[in-house]
Amino acid sequence: FLLVTIFLAQGKVVDAYNTSSSILSLLGETVPETEAVTLETVGSLIPETLNMYAEVYGDDWLGRKMEDNTLINILKFYSVMSTAAYFCKPSHMVAYFVCKMVQLSLRNGVCQQTPLALLLFTSIVIRFDNAAFVGRIAKNAMVLSERFDLSDEMAELRLHFHMGAGHLESFQFGASNLRKGFGSGLTSGNANTAFYCAIQGTFYSIISAEKELNLLLQEIDYYLHLLKTYKSEMTRYYMLCYRETVSILIDKGDATGIEAKLCHDDVSDPGNKLLEVFYFHEVFRNYWLGYPERSNHYVKKYEELIEPRYFEAYIIKFYKALNILAMLKKKRNGAKS
Repeated sequence: FLLVTIFLAQGKVVDAYNTSSSILSLLGETVPETEAVTLETVGSLIPETLNMYAEVYGDDWLGRKMEDNTLINILKFYSVMSTAAYFCKPSHMVAYFVCKMVQLSLRNGVCQQTPLALLLFTSIVIRFDNAAFVGRIAKNAMVLSERFDLSDEMAELRLHFHMGAGHLESFQFGASNLRKGFGSGLTSGNANTAFYCAIQGTFYSIISAEKELNLLLQEIDYYLHLLKTYKSEMTRYYMLCYRETVSILIDKGDATGIEAKLCHDDVSDPGNKLLEVFYFHEVFRNYWLGYPERSNHYVKKYEELIEPRYFEAYIIKFYKALNILAMLKKKRNGAKS
């Protein structure tokens, strides 16, 4: 398990995925090839899992404790495998593994891995039409976590709460709570999750103007300084992208910019998650710099991506509308002059 988390921290997501798959096979699980898991398969698996939760959740299930250590380890490896799959597999593969986690727990009782399984589930299935129900699942998971000594996992629980149902809370609250997750993650020795908390918290802070930009830039530089020690290449990419956005918004990078080259991997791959982050920030930056045409260019680039994150896609739609309004206003003012 430690080896897989090291692979994730180093950005070696394919190695993390393959190692998890091998171990799950040794534990008796059948891990299907990517081609064998279709959108239709996952499309039926998600409502099946939601219905199973609605039927099973209650005092009887909460009173059943999962005693089988093999099952508990299976849940752990499905968890890290789903994280690796997010970066190297189609999005529906992530949903497949998380549904497997949740159904295993619903059938066999609760354990210390159950709250995380439920929160991972909420982060991938939440939609506006099911937000109230999925929000209850997330809050129930946080309450359930109090039954176990999960102080070392609190950073991960906070992270996935705010990646799912946390979108229903204020982004300012999310940014603040994720800073706590960063601190608790480092304290517990879970640096990889700590920096994922930093990523999500910084994202919330940028889009909600939660913190004054110069202070936010200092915070990002602090994270980048720590990353010289912790060597998380995936986190470093995100932080450099966020830093560039904040620097551009402060002074177009004239005095606050740094020389650090971003690598977006294969720009021809529409499933490239790093490219998704880059396009999102180009939309955001250019709108606030007063370049709606350029911002809208990157809106179109973002819309060409395969299955972008659900709530981020709605933020992009919001900026698309703002761009259209700005361009219409510019056209009308030009006609008047």
